Amino acid sequence: MICLFCALAQWAWENFFMNRLHATLLTAAFFSASAFPVVAFAQSAAGNTGTGEAPRASIEAPDLSSRKVIDRTPKVEADEASRNLAMPTEEELTKGFATRARSKDGTVREIAPDPELIEQIRSFIQGTSTIIDKPGLAPEEELDEASRQVFGEDDRVQITDTRKYPFNTIGQIWSKNSKGEWSICSGTMIGKSAVLTAAHCLYSHDDGGWLADYEFYPGLNGQNDAPYGGFGFVDAYILEGYITNYQGFYGSVVPWDLAVLILDKPAGETVGWMGYATYDPAYPFTANIIGYPGDKPVSTMWGTACPVDPATATENNFSYLCDTYPGSSGSSVYELNGQTKDRFIVGVNIAETPTENIALRLNKPYFQWVNNIAKAN
Repeated sequence: MICLFCALAQWAWENFFMNRLHATLLTAAFFSASAFPVVAFAQSAAGNTGTGEAPRASIEAPDLSSRKVIDRTPKVEADEASRNLAMPTEEELTKGFATRARSKDGTVREIAPDPELIEQIRSFIQGTSTIIDKPGLAPEEELDEASRQVFGEDDRVQITDTRKYPFNTIGQIWSKNSKGEWSICSGTMIGKSAVLTAAHCLYSHDDGGWLADYEFYPGLNGQNDAPYGGFGFVDAYILEGYITNYQGFYGSVVPWDLAVLILDKPAGETVGWMGYATYDPAYPFTANIIGYPGDKPVSTMWGTACPVDPATATENNFSYLCDTYPGSSGSSVYELNGQTKDRFIVGVNIAETPTENIALRLNKPYFQWVNNIAKAN
């Protein structure tokens, strides 16, 4: 029986720190468009291009340049590889998939997994992970040149037309702690009001838990160009496992680093949203990652594309050699079908090591958890 969240020692930590340069040696034909039929997703939710009109923002003219910004990005340290973590039981795993929610007024509540999510957990525990071929996947046109770069070079490309779909569905998340300090992450609209991101963008173990406030700026193109304004939040959702499984170091909660932020107005009705799907079974694809890296001019959007070797995938994560940087945390990792132009998020960029970057993989239970929240909002 395969454990969905086996101990992180079982989570191929020795491979976690190995340089996967062989991924760059995959042939171009392996990732290029093809005449073969496209393999359907086991579970998916379609995207939407929106109306194209300017939404009615709740934050019209933010003064982002005056804010004190700190780096709250967690790191996976090398010595975490030797730390022994107990394998969770099915009961513990189900408890970890409860939802911890925080409302704008500070109210915190816990929501038990519904029967459909529990069934997905049980089914996935009893399943096996396989690898298939899925032709026809490609980088965004704007990132095509970057996808041919070699790891070690900065292959990121600035996205200047942030009003164009799907880039307008991607935005910068500003999170404030109780001291008035701000941190930045990236997120992607996946519904009328739902934004997909990483849990560490909303909840900080070092800061004592939930951060005080969150704002989302879709299509932000520099601190003085917020084409759609900004949006506050009404609810923030993370997995219970991100809280209760914390053992004093970030590696203990990497498998739970997933969140959905619900905005105070339905920005997605106008800017649209990205589709999302299960990355199960695993297959080779070109990862498109677009967000707001902190080493670039503040609040500018940058993207990169690189191949994903399915051999790097564990039950709940996969890795790649795309260049990312703190601030890109929470960015969606999505695939683009070169034939149909359909885009589907299959992971969330969450962590980095000295040799590679890590995404949380949208397996079936994760998909169900995200979908339950997005469809209800």
